[in-house]
Amino acid sequence: MEDKKKKLPELIRTETTRRGFLRGTAVAAGSAVAMATIGSLAPKSAQAQAKPPEPKKDPMKFLFAERQNCTGCRACEYACSVYHTGVVRPSVSRIHVLKYKDSIDVPVLCWHCNDAPCIAACPTTPKAIQVDPKSNGIILNEKICLGAKCLKCQEACPAQYVWANPDTGQPLICDMCGGDPECVKACSAQSGNPQGPCLMANKLGFGVNMAYRAVTPEQAGADLMFLTFYPNVGGKRITPVKTAKTKKARR
Repeated sequence: MEDKKKKLPELIRTETTRRGFLRGTAVAAGSAVAMATIGSLAPKSAQAQAKPPEPKKDPMKFLFAERQNCTGCRACEYACSVYHTGVVRPSVSRIHVLKYKDSIDVPVLCWHCNDAPCIAACPTTPKAIQVDPKSNGIILNEKICLGAKCLKCQEACPAQYVWANPDTGQPLICDMCGGDPECVKACSAQSGNPQGPCLMANKLGFGVNMAYRAVTPEQAGADLMFLTFYPNVGGKRITPVKTAKTKKARR
């Protein structure tokens, strides 16, 4: 019995030592796993921090329209109104789609004319509308704009583009969304093949805006209607010759 009593403390000590060893081994293994996990994450974090920022896109300064591609989806109006007001409200959009004779959809947009007749017509000092040098967009100073009392800019627009805000009476003019037009992105998302988008943007104008601006929405609708219902034999898009016959046909 005495031998057993003597051996009992040794057994307890041995068992305790064994448990401590196992516990220590588990802790060490857990620490190793944690260190390995941290080690595997660290390079990714460092790599993410070292990743160079995406290059900034050149601001778009001009809008163009392939009017014959317009389907009347009005995604441009929705995108524009959401960007500027936070809600879908086509009546306050800076771009709008005209329904010509209930048959033809005509996108009506600002051509950002080089000589900006809308700004020249603004009577306030300083001008209530200015050109953003970075995006070429038209910026309205709502504090000094005379709104419905004036609208000289609307009268001066050769493309009959400028609309008045139904709430304030002030003009709704395209600011190019700071150089990344939302209408163009919405149009591209809605378009399909083989018919591409009707709205495009570019950082260069190539003088096209000066040629387009003389065409009113009604004239564009009349030409599109002629092309739609009286196509040429080859099926290619043509510019109608304005003759007495074509005028009668349009009526």
